[in-house]
Amino acid sequence: MTRYLLPILVLLGACTNESSLDRLPRAPEITIVTPVEGDLFRRGDGMIELHGTADDNIDPPEDLTVVWTVDTETTLDGAANADGDIFDELDPEDLELGFHDLTLQVTDRDDATAIATVRFEVQGPLGSPEVTITAPESGDSFGSDESVTFTGEATDATTAAADLTFAWDSSLVGPLDGAVSADGQSILVTDELGIGFHVVTLRVTDEDGEVGVDQVTITVSDPDVIASPGDLVFSELMINPQVVDDDVGEWVELYNTASYPIDIGGYTFHDDDVDHQVLPGPMLVQGNGYIVLCADMNTAVNGGVPCDARFERLAGDGGLALANNPDEVVLSAPDGTEIDWVHYNDSWFENGIAIGVDPDFLTGGDNDDASHWCLQTTVVSTGGEPGTPGLPNDGC
Repeated sequence: MTRYLLPILVLLGACTNESSLDRLPRAPEITIVTPVEGDLFRRGDGMIELHGTADDNIDPPEDLTVVWTVDTETTLDGAANADGDIFDELDPEDLELGFHDLTLQVTDRDDATAIATVRFEVQGPLGSPEVTITAPESGDSFGSDESVTFTGEATDATTAAADLTFAWDSSLVGPLDGAVSADGQSILVTDELGIGFHVVTLRVTDEDGEVGVDQVTITVSDPDVIASPGDLVFSELMINPQVVDDDVGEWVELYNTASYPIDIGGYTFHDDDVDHQVLPGPMLVQGNGYIVLCADMNTAVNGGVPCDARFERLAGDGGLALANNPDEVVLSAPDGTEIDWVHYNDSWFENGIAIGVDPDFLTGGDNDDASHWCLQTTVVSTGGEPGTPGLPNDGC
C-alpha cells in the first residue's frame, strides 16, 4: 500500500499593535515664540503677548494640556489650536517691577510633559522724573551776607529713588556744588550765589537718561545799596482808569536803570504837597527790570492789571493819589534824596489809557520831558485798557 504524505501548510500569523508601537513615552515638542529671552516690557504699553507652539507625535494639539506659569506663582491655563499655536497674554500692571521667569508646560494624554522657560523684565513707563523744589519759594529775596538753603525731591516710575541723580545750577553762576542727595531728596547750602536775579534749576536724571526739572527765582541783593538819583525812574502811569474806580485802578511803573537789584522798602513815594507813603519792604526792583505798584493788587477788581506790589491810594499822610489834574510823583531814598520825580498835567494823558516813556528815553533826566511820554497802545490788562505794566513801553 502506497502512502502519500500530504503537505501540511502551517500559516504563522503575525499579530501587531501599531498603536502600541507608535505610542512611545515621548514628550511633546514645544517652543516659546514670544516673549524672547531678555525682553523688556513697560507698564502702560499694553499687554504682554504670549505665544508658544506645541506638537505631539500622537495627540492632536487640541488634546494637550497647556499651563503658563510666571515665577512659580501666577498660572494661566492655556490651550493649543489645531495648528499647535498657543496664545495668551499678561498684564504688566499685575507684575512686580524687575525680572520674571515665564514657563510653558505642555502635557500629552500619556502624561509626558515638556517644559520651556524664558526670562523677561517689567519696568515702569518711560517718563521724566517728577521734580519739586521745596525751598526756598520762588520770588524769595536774600541779602548778600546770607546763606541760602535749597531743598528738593524727586520720584520716578522706573528708577528707584536711591538711583536718581540730582544737579543744581544758577542762571548767573552756573553749576552749584556741594549738594547732598540720597533717597530721592537733595539739599544744598550755599553762600556763593552773588548779587543779582537767579533762576535756580534742579535737574534730576533717571536711569533711562530722562531729565525732570523744577525752577525757582530768587534775588540776592546788597542790603546796604542805596539808589542814586536816576537809578530808578518813573516809566509808566495809569492816572485815570475808566473800567474801575481810581481808588483800585491807579498804577505806577518804575524802571531800574542799574544792573543790580535795589530794595525800595523804606523809600518814600510822595508828591510835592502832603501825599506820601513809606513803602514797606522788602520791595525789590530787579536790575534793568520793572516794578508795578498798584492801588489794588487783586486783578479781579483792579481792571485786570498784573502787579508786583501795592501802594496806599490815600490822599494825605500815609498814602498817595494820582490827581486827574496837574500833580507830581516822587520817589525819595530813606535819607531824603530824590531818586526820580515827574511833574505832569492833564494834557499829558487821556482817560482810560496809560502814558509811558519812550524806551529810548528811560533816564532820570529824559523822563522829565513831556515830549518823551506818549499814550500806550498795547493792551496787557484783561480789563482792556491800553498799557504795558511790567513790560517795555510802546515807542512814541
